[in-house]
Amino acid sequence: MKVHLIVIVLSITGQMGLTQSHTSEAKFSYEIESDLAEGKIGATRAGLLYSLIGDYRNSTQYSDIPVSWGVDTLSLDEYTTESALSKIIEASRNERIVIISENHLKPQHRIFALRVITELANIGFRHLGLEAFTSESNSNALLDSNLKDRGYPLDSRLTGSYTLEPKMGMLVRASIDLDYNLFAYESTGKVNGKDREEIQADNIIKYLRNHPDSKAIIVCGFHHAVESNRIKNGSSYWMAKYLKDESGIDPLTVYQDNFTEKFIENEHPVLRLVKVAEPSVFVDKSGDLVRISEHVDIEVIHPKTRYVNGRPDWHYETTEHKSVKIELDNRAVDFPVLVSAYLIKERDSVPFDRFELKHKYDDKVMVLKTGEYRIAIYDGEKTIEYNQTVE
Repeated sequence: MKVHLIVIVLSITGQMGLTQSHTSEAKFSYEIESDLAEGKIGATRAGLLYSLIGDYRNSTQYSDIPVSWGVDTLSLDEYTTESALSKIIEASRNERIVIISENHLKPQHRIFALRVITELANIGFRHLGLEAFTSESNSNALLDSNLKDRGYPLDSRLTGSYTLEPKMGMLVRASIDLDYNLFAYESTGKVNGKDREEIQADNIIKYLRNHPDSKAIIVCGFHHAVESNRIKNGSSYWMAKYLKDESGIDPLTVYQDNFTEKFIENEHPVLRLVKVAEPSVFVDKSGDLVRISEHVDIEVIHPKTRYVNGRPDWHYETTEHKSVKIELDNRAVDFPVLVSAYLIKERDSVPFDRFELKHKYDDKVMVLKTGEYRIAIYDGEKTIEYNQTVE
């Protein structure tokens, strides 16, 4: 990954605006801490709220899951690593379903998932189901029925829950640009005798039956990608297992969290030994993909996060992504502030980037692609806005 160390202070265009509205679910860190202390939210919810304001450290330090199904005890000495993207695409060529699992608190998983989705569009994949989408009456229809025509997700649960996070918002935008047909599959109602996992699988199968011969990608959280006989909560299988058994289609399953850094649980020891500079996979001496467990087909190894200008380095995902300093001098704001960058052509959208500045000496920067943006600075009472061009 090429990291850009330069901080670019860009010219501000247009008149500074002052508004009173702030409709996002994003909260200041002191509000999250207060809600947590008072028992209004739990650690998982706190982690999700921190993810909405780009606070990766706090997000992952409040909620994590351990390395799963014993792969931390495996000897991996006989394997080497190669770049994951090309290997996954090659393995997907003859597949009808590819399932990509993410940790909802690790946006680098969404960045990598988008790379896969982008390449799969070139080999016939045209349908994309996200656990994150809000469905209409437990169907495949999106509650946000105008999403594809509009071209971007709303900063509202109308589109979805996890879609409120900027990197998931980016994934949705890009998938629309790639002309994917988007569908929902999350369970929104109870079905007698069926667990959430089986209902999810039923919804995916329903969609596939309405699109015969289609090739689909499913993006889900955590263990929903498990296709083995591993039991969930002592009573049911996971979504991928039900999908596999009930559809007769063996999906290609990709899991991202076992070999990603952890901050609460013990991370996989291989992360101390294998230094990867990009998302990678295990291969044998012949260069062939290695399946190291029966539960999923492919495990992705993610590089450890470094920080550039106060932001995780994976924000700099392409050469178009640049550091943009927010100038707050002589602006009538009280700290802390939430800073959000919206594409000017969008309205009421998930921001392209967002973070909290706790004091005037906080030197974090926005990471933005080339384009025209509306920068919104919210201090809890008012929002100051200005337009900015990134070239």
